[in-house]
Order: sequence, then structure tokens, then C-alpha cells
Amino acid sequence: MVWGSTYLGIRIAVETLPPFLLAGARFAVAGGVMLLWARRRGAAFPSGREWFGAAAVGLCLVTLSNALIVFVEQQIASGIVALFAAGSPLLIALFTRQRTGVPLGRIRI
Repeated sequence: MVWGSTYLGIRIAVETLPPFLLAGARFAVAGGVMLLWARRRGAAFPSGREWFGAAAVGLCLVTLSNALIVFVEQQIASGIVALFAAGSPLLIALFTRQRTGVPLGRIRI
């Protein structure tokens, strides 16, 4: 798989599907596949509390990350979006260092 191919796929798909439908459908399909795979391997069905936690995280991922990326890809080239997405952890680390004053170590866990 080529790095950034996800963003190219989003760029192609957003030409035919509404952006927010695409963003939600990607996570719904991936979640369903993962649930079926886990159940086939003998994992217990998630409890209500686990469903709630997963829904909260999923909602944040869809609305704050993926939906914005899909929306932006209507206007900006997929390569540029991929570079910004790849650089965001570094930017977050640098902004956190600036805000807190704590220097970044070699290894962050």
C-alpha cells in the first residue's frame, strides 16, 4: 500500500458521494467488519458500556477528524491533505511544548 492512498481514495469517492455520508460510511463499514472478525475469533459481544465508549470515540473521530478531511478534499489536493494529516502529531507536540514549557523527550509514550 502506498502512503497517502487513503487520501487519494477519499478524493475519488467524494466526487460521487456527499462528504459527510462518505465519512460516516467508512467508519460504519470498518466497525462492522472488525466486530464480525472479533466475533469469529471468539471475542465476547461488547457490553452497553463498551458500546457507549466506542460511540463517543467514534463520534469524535468522524466529526473532528475524518469528516473535516473529507470536506476539505473537495477543494484541496489529496497530497496536500495527506501531508497536513501526517504532520499534525508533530504540530500538536510542538504546540503542547510551547503551552506547557515541558521539553519533548526522545521517546513519548
